[in-house]
Amino acid sequence: MSPDTTRQVGALIDRIQTRFHEGHRQALPELLAMAAKVEARGIDDGLVDALLAIGDALEQHMFKEEMRLFPMMEQGGNTLIGLLIEDLHREHVAHEKAMNDLRARLGTLSEVHGTDQALQQFMRGLNDLASELALHIRAEDEELFLLFAPPASPGSRSTSNPRSPATPPS
Repeated sequence: MSPDTTRQVGALIDRIQTRFHEGHRQALPELLAMAAKVEARGIDDGLVDALLAIGDALEQHMFKEEMRLFPMMEQGGNTLIGLLIEDLHREHVAHEKAMNDLRARLGTLSEVHGTDQALQQFMRGLNDLASELALHIRAEDEELFLLFAPPASPGSRSTSNPRSPATPPS
């Protein structure tokens, strides 16, 4: 890996960890408290559990990145990096689906309880987390992961795809 690519990888990893990983870890406890407040008002049961499931999956994902993927990338990658990236991309899709499902659930609740301040506050907070999560996923899928995607073969019509990386660049 070239020195410029090494610096680019390091800067992207630092931004992802500082802005997104730390940001998600700070936002989730506050959102859980908001969800508990909504549940305590009798608006819906299970919001805390749904958010806990999202948070647990996200924490496992971030831990996998921090302990396995990022160190591997900082060392230039290896032949297994493509499999790990594919796995993490699948998790990105699952995170987005879970977040969209919870937001749809809140949209339905809002139709009946739209004036409830606790619900509105929780919805705003969840929308903020969803926006940050989308930016996080985009930074990984469209920037970081592509640095470790195989080069397109001559005559290939498509460019590197974050869904099918295989080996690091040389």
